[in-house]
Amino acid sequence: MQFTKKDTNAVKGVAILMMMFHHLFLDASRYKGFEINFAPIGETKTVLIAQFCKICVAVFVFLSGYGITYSLKNIDKSNALAYKKQISKRYFSLMSGFWFVYIVCVILALIFDKTMFSVYEANNMVNTVWYIIVDFMGLSKLFGTPIFIGTWWYMSLAIIIVAIMPLLYKLYEKYGSIALLVTTMILCGIFEQKNSDMVRWTFTLALGIIFSEKNLLAKIKEFRLIKKNKVIDYLIKVVLYSGIIVGCVYLRTYAGWEVSYLRDGIIPTLVIIWCYTILSEIKFLYKAMEFIGKYSMDIFLSHTLLRGYLLKDFIYSQKYSLVIFVVLTVLSLVFAIAIDLLKKVTGYHKFVSFVTAKIAGSKNKKNT
Repeated sequence: MQFTKKDTNAVKGVAILMMMFHHLFLDASRYKGFEINFAPIGETKTVLIAQFCKICVAVFVFLSGYGITYSLKNIDKSNALAYKKQISKRYFSLMSGFWFVYIVCVILALIFDKTMFSVYEANNMVNTVWYIIVDFMGLSKLFGTPIFIGTWWYMSLAIIIVAIMPLLYKLYEKYGSIALLVTTMILCGIFEQKNSDMVRWTFTLALGIIFSEKNLLAKIKEFRLIKKNKVIDYLIKVVLYSGIIVGCVYLRTYAGWEVSYLRDGIIPTLVIIWCYTILSEIKFLYKAMEFIGKYSMDIFLSHTLLRGYLLKDFIYSQKYSLVIFVVLTVLSLVFAIAIDLLKKVTGYHKFVSFVTAKIAGSKNKKNT
């Protein structure tokens, strides 16, 4: 049994829903001026859950570590050029998706809301151009320059992940799991007080590497508490694993974890285990998450444009918190599908495939 690409997409689907819920109801300032009915759980618990959903970032980091590790296994360890090609291919694959959506969002902002460009305002044109270039390269968070859409800060982290993964993987190969975990814990600990978003998830990345190398997700899923009865075993796991997740919500909110990188490594890993072990058995729902997960990148890049700018009044005017969440999800998914179709119509997909093949050194070589 393996944690496959389809499973990855399904978990991404869950994570992207968590991300949208987080951004919608993180605090009262997000929906200030709108009368919202938070039935059936009330505003306090809705905000609590939205704050917990911040772990969506760590879920994506874990999945990145897991997936990149899987592709690094097939590289000739003695060939330094192979690692360079892998990094280049990953970077281009990541950024090509971002560049397309960046241009689409800029065009829509020019048409519907030019005030969005005020973020790039500077005391001279040179600085403005510099801000735009850095943002277009996905490095604004790293350089501390303005970001056109705030949630795009993650692009800097994603680029760093691509760059450091070969180093972390080599560390794992040479010295093992303990050395990797201790090294990343020390690194995170050094930057803990500075709250560096570019470092704090390195421990989570290490967990993704170890789980991928040891195939731990599949082993956990295959483990049976009740070996003779699969149904009873599943029901017990539903109660046990779901209880653990509820406990994690409480711990993350009220226990005051001082060591945030441990919190942001362990809890997301447990959420992924829950998805793969429990949610995967609810086939229709898992398929739906897989479908949403296929478009997770475009949803991530574009949903803030809809929620925070172009359609904010429409979305938050739906009155009920659950309806608001569903409306944003549907709009974001439709927008992401439209972007994907636009990529096909314009030949962008073919262009990306062509360049990726050139980077890989073979016209027939596919992305890992």
